[in-house]
Amino acid sequence: MNGKSDLLDYLAEAQRAKSPIPSIAELSKVLGISVASVREQLEVARSLGFVDVKPKVGIQSRVFSMNQLLELGVAFGAKVQPDLPEALRDLRKHLEISYWFEAAPLLTSQDVQSLRDIVVGAFNLISGEPMRIPEQEHRDFHLTIFSHLDNPIVKSIMETFWKSNEEMERAQLPEQAYLEQVWSYHQQITEALEARDFERGFQWLVEHMDLVKQRKKTERSQRFE
Repeated sequence: MNGKSDLLDYLAEAQRAKSPIPSIAELSKVLGISVASVREQLEVARSLGFVDVKPKVGIQSRVFSMNQLLELGVAFGAKVQPDLPEALRDLRKHLEISYWFEAAPLLTSQDVQSLRDIVVGAFNLISGEPMRIPEQEHRDFHLTIFSHLDNPIVKSIMETFWKSNEEMERAQLPEQAYLEQVWSYHQQITEALEARDFERGFQWLVEHMDLVKQRKKTERSQRFE
């Protein structure tokens, strides 16, 4: 490493080489910057999920993921641009539609059984007393379908959407009839996947997306009535 390299470059190279990361004092010497600068840059790396920093353990690389970076950006951006979560929702919709025919054939029989179990669990929550919103089930259902995609950026965007969506769904308190309709689509998608009828499953997915989109439009128009 040369003295002009910054900390993020050093951490990336260390992760590629699977090398241990030295102490802050040693990083200061290697990089040719002050200890205070190392600490400042290290905090940025930690907040973005690139490293863990623990007392008595030191600095450790984390498996690279864009999730934490995206989550921070969406959380901040939503405060500046309140419609940003809807833009993320729209992006996720187009990603699922675009990648359906790549992802669906990769699902195993065990994956399809997991989808069936998720659907049953969701209907139990919806029909229970009191009714509960199947937030985790909704996330798990969609992420399971795309779980074998070999595209970490797409998967990170989807995972970030579902993390933010849980909070939005909880705040909106959807009605039981709407939830039953949503999960009927999920059930039909699962049956199509079980039959390896990917075209029919795709049609159910698109109809499901259109239902959600229509509900969001109705909610937005009611806010201004």
